[in-house]
Amino acid sequence: MPQGKKNKAGRGRNNKKKRGAGHGKNSHLRTNNGRKEQVATISNLPENRMPSLTFENSLERDAPDYQSFQLKQGALHETFPTVYTRYKAATDRFLKYMQDNSPESIHGNRMNVNSLITATDWMEETNRPVEPSIVKDLELVIRVRSRVTEQSLFGRADMCHQHLLKTSVYCWRVLASLPQASVTTSLEKEINENLTLSGVDVSASRTRFEALQDSDEEAEMAEEELFPSKPVARPDPQPEPLSLEETLKSDARHDSWLFLYSMDELMRIVPLQYTAVRRQAVAQKQRGSQDTSIVEILMEAAVATNMAIQQMQQLEMEFELHHPDMVTPYQLLATFAFPGSLVKTREIVRDHGQKPCSEKEARLFLSECLEHNFRPPSDPERKCSVLVSEFCQRYQINNAGTEQIQAIYRRGFESFVSLEVPISRDRTNNKWLFEKLKKHDPNFSSHSWIPRDMENIGGDRAIHHTIRLLQFFGAIVSQIEEDGGIAITPGFFGPKWEPSRSGKIHEDMDDLLMSEILPKWFLLSRDGILGKTDLPRQNELATFWTCMKEYFNAPTNPVRWSIAFAVHAMLTAIIETDGVIDDTMISSQISFESFFAQLDRATQMKKMEAKNLKTPLFKHNMAIGKYLRNFGRPLYGNRSMWNPLCGGTLLTYVAFFGNLEVGCTLIDERSQLRMVLHLYHALVVNKMLKRGEAPLVDTLFDIFQKSQAIWGGTRPTKGRFVKEFWLSMGADTSFAAKMSSEACEFIQKVSSNRADHPVCEDLASMDTLSIPPIEPSEICTSFRRICNRDFHDVVDNYHTPEQRRIGVGSDSYTLAVQTNDTLDAIDNEQQTLALNLSSVGTYLEQFIFELSAVFKWDPILDRSSQEPSDFGLGRRRVVVHMFAQNLLGALDYATDPMELKICEVPQGRTAHAMMTKLLRIPPREVTWFQATGEVTEVITDRTNI
Repeated sequence: MPQGKKNKAGRGRNNKKKRGAGHGKNSHLRTNNGRKEQVATISNLPENRMPSLTFENSLERDAPDYQSFQLKQGALHETFPTVYTRYKAATDRFLKYMQDNSPESIHGNRMNVNSLITATDWMEETNRPVEPSIVKDLELVIRVRSRVTEQSLFGRADMCHQHLLKTSVYCWRVLASLPQASVTTSLEKEINENLTLSGVDVSASRTRFEALQDSDEEAEMAEEELFPSKPVARPDPQPEPLSLEETLKSDARHDSWLFLYSMDELMRIVPLQYTAVRRQAVAQKQRGSQDTSIVEILMEAAVATNMAIQQMQQLEMEFELHHPDMVTPYQLLATFAFPGSLVKTREIVRDHGQKPCSEKEARLFLSECLEHNFRPPSDPERKCSVLVSEFCQRYQINNAGTEQIQAIYRRGFESFVSLEVPISRDRTNNKWLFEKLKKHDPNFSSHSWIPRDMENIGGDRAIHHTIRLLQFFGAIVSQIEEDGGIAITPGFFGPKWEPSRSGKIHEDMDDLLMSEILPKWFLLSRDGILGKTDLPRQNELATFWTCMKEYFNAPTNPVRWSIAFAVHAMLTAIIETDGVIDDTMISSQISFESFFAQLDRATQMKKMEAKNLKTPLFKHNMAIGKYLRNFGRPLYGNRSMWNPLCGGTLLTYVAFFGNLEVGCTLIDERSQLRMVLHLYHALVVNKMLKRGEAPLVDTLFDIFQKSQAIWGGTRPTKGRFVKEFWLSMGADTSFAAKMSSEACEFIQKVSSNRADHPVCEDLASMDTLSIPPIEPSEICTSFRRICNRDFHDVVDNYHTPEQRRIGVGSDSYTLAVQTNDTLDAIDNEQQTLALNLSSVGTYLEQFIFELSAVFKWDPILDRSSQEPSDFGLGRRRVVVHMFAQNLLGALDYATDPMELKICEVPQGRTAHAMMTKLLRIPPREVTWFQATGEVTEVITDRTNI
């Protein structure tokens, strides 16, 4: 069964290393209920540790066989290129075009930035037609380059970037004024062949460019500056211009900034969504109501966040393709935050070493220095003491050079890490140094490596602080026995977290993450349901889970950006819902327990009804649904499992997999839904039933009206009820026509008093019927969006024409449109998601049993097969036959179907009475959260580029 991609294996280090090697001076074993358990080994943990968690009887029941639950292969994710990939491809195409479409005498054998100016002048002089797509590519290059140069990174502008930007603007102004040319077939083919990266056809976006402005007014100002309407001055040639290869290669700092900028844009989705959650929760409290209507918007926020995590994974993968030597956060941060140290290191090696040191090799050394100082002292992977000596030996650096390298290491990393991303002990030990630096420089602050204008991953929400905590906790996990737990004294990593007090992710939330959330997720990922089963649809519905599993599978590996992004998103969600988080947790837990209480009730109803035998399908798929209850065990705690992102993700998984996908197999397990809906439709067409008389069936009809399995094509008209029903049961056209003809003949005999008892013949032919399954994607657009990754028909309702013009085709725009459309679908489908399909299926089954008894089909049923191994399927064949040929036949062909009697039972009148009385089920019995039935546009924000 396809279950999505497997988690990537841990990289770089062996993740099969046995835990519990006894590292650390405070390592010891504790016995709890006769079971060995090792406490986290941190070099300076206080002695009064909390009692360790145990995991006795952690799962309620044995895991069902998920492999046998047949999932349909979903459509492949519509992969769209990130701004990073598109920028690189656009630069490549523009430079290649300029080289191929200008005389060799202009650029010689080696084209450079100066050659671009000369080639542009030649094109203007010759009035050479230019392909429009190349002008668009150049627009993207200008937009991205302008954002880099305006940052004034590290206190100085990058002259190369500035000159390239001026040159690009000049080229654009000239080329945009030239005649347009059509794309040559050969060039288009070559571009398509060369610019396909990892299955992403980058050339498909050749006319796309990134939206980087936030308002139309700002866009107009920036447009005139970047793309002037009047001629611009010709840039002066540089004495030593960048070559074509150097321009294509770009530089690591520029690409690092672009990567971080893209990450910040993705993270922006998270506070946007959870601010809306907080507003709705506050509005709910002001109304004085405590209900579960908040669940729907919690699921919306979780879906949007998990989609952002998926896009972050793609961004990370594409960055690694271009920079294989910058695959870890430490390699990127060393390049981004320590450019001076990088240059200085190479100079020292050049002046004092015997072997050359490339930029890549120097970056690797600095990144290792950074990484190992992010690790705690007790981490067996930490090798700070030998990094400098090994580096100096490798390049045969003399004593004077070794001292200089040592100075860079101590000043630049040992001190800077504890000052930049301090945890509790750093703030205590270095308090005097903080005060001294602050006195020397009033603007000094920690968490400054990532620019503060990247407000979602920098400053008070610095993501590299989250990385340090994750690296620290990974070291703890690596030293735990196979059956051990982790107990960290609250307050050890900082002040105890309290709602309505946290203003920063770093410091304020350190203790919550380290002592409460991560220890519980470790147990869940190792011994809990995530560790013991390979649940379907995790990649689509719960990307956060896959990130946590990847993290705990290789805890000593350098933390990946996507993992840090996921955890950082969780902390952001907690901050954004500050003040209402307890209310959201209570509502989430109530809804979660309601869902499984309804499944328990449905199972009990099966047991109480002697005729209602549990088929293997019911047993197996109901077990799959019930097994998800293990997520809610108290062992995992409230704030670890029920914080806004984790709770919303769990409810999303329950809604789309546990309810929709599993429920679609159980609501029609014995064709009970087909019979009820076809009967309802026939009564409505005959004007015997009005909407509102059977509210539950009204809802079911609305939900399943587009199901191909139930209706085939269009819903039947009078005279086709019987035939269309048999077609929905998997019959071929000839069989359905034959049964319809027989039903018509029988009803005519009954009407003329030539027959009054039903006849049940030709049951054997029903064995060949292959009943088509109900597809969740047919009844639920949001399921199709999330689980099948099908976005072919999305509609943009939230961007202005100007925003669409600028952003169409870009990664941020595409993600925004797809996310918004998905959230709108969830909004519109609240009733579908809230209805417990598995539970409803049991009530419909009860209705069919009552129908059989009242219409006096039981004597014929009693003569049918009743072998125990049959699980009642022989009886059900009889019920289906009698239902179609008699009841539907009467509604199809009788002159007065309301009063036509078969076995002295008025067919239409009795069916109406049963439909309106027996299926009046209280909503609390079949809905597991409160659906408002209203689109929440007033409260829910949507993502704009």
